[in-house]
Parts: sequence; C-alpha cells; structure tokens
Amino acid sequence: MEATTAVAPPQRVCPNCARLSWATGPTCPYCTARFRSGRAIAPWMLAVAVGVVLLGMVVLFVIAGQIAQHRVDDRIEQINQDFDTSLNKFRTDVQKELDARLPAAGAAVPPAVPTATPFATETPAPATTPDAGATATAEPTVTATKTASPTATPSVTIGPG
Repeated sequence: MEATTAVAPPQRVCPNCARLSWATGPTCPYCTARFRSGRAIAPWMLAVAVGVVLLGMVVLFVIAGQIAQHRVDDRIEQINQDFDTSLNKFRTDVQKELDARLPAAGAAVPPAVPTATPFATETPAPATTPDAGATATAEPTVTATKTASPTATPSVTIGPG
C-alpha cells in the first residue's frame, strides 16, 4: 500500500491584520476577519472598464479622422493651387505665342484666302486682210483669263452658226 503523507495547509496572509497563518478555515485565527477581502472584481467593474476603453478608442478615431480630413483638405487645396498656376502659365504661353504670330496694330494684314492663278484659254486672232497671193487663216492665240472654278469647262454651241 501506498504511504500517505500529510501535507501542510497553505500559508495565507490576512487582509485585515497582515499576519501569516496556516489556517484552513475561512477566517483568520488571530483577528477573525475573513481571508477573502471584499475587493474581488465585480461584473459591473468589467463593464465600466470596457466602456472606458471603447470611449477612448472613439475619441482617438474622431481626432485621427479630423487630422486626416485636415490633411486631405490641405492636399486638395495644394493640388488646386498647382493646377491653377499651371493653367495660368499655359494661358500666358499661348497668349505670347499668338502675339508673336499676329502682326502689330496698324500693319497691313495679308489676305487670308490665297488668290487663284489664271488658266490659259484659246481666243481666235482677228482676221487680217489677205495679201495678193496668200490666203488668210485665223490662228488661235493663248491668253490668260481668270476663272472661278479650278478646271476649265468647254462650251459647246449646237446649231447654225
């Protein structure tokens, strides 16, 4: 058989008188106070602690959100200013280019539409009086006349004449 050994009771500290004892009962043998202090964690204490932690997190998120919103607003404002500056620079560059291309005020402005070059057309030469032994023939001559269309259209006359 196994031998049983007697184990000494646990050593305890009284919460009232702060004495050490090896008592096994619920009270201190010296001052008769209970070994358990009334300082246990109650459920309402846990609920309050969780509420305080959650409230603190909400406050931190609100503050962080305001800071982030402020930074976003500042960044948007900076981008708008950069865009406006770039757009104004572009406008001034375009205006300078236009001013460089346009003539000064009072100078003759060249025509905007190019003029058409005249096309060659045949016109008969006036008849001359024939000499004694020669016959008169009309030879066509080429003269330049202005036309409105880029190609010449031949005119055909049908009938007596």
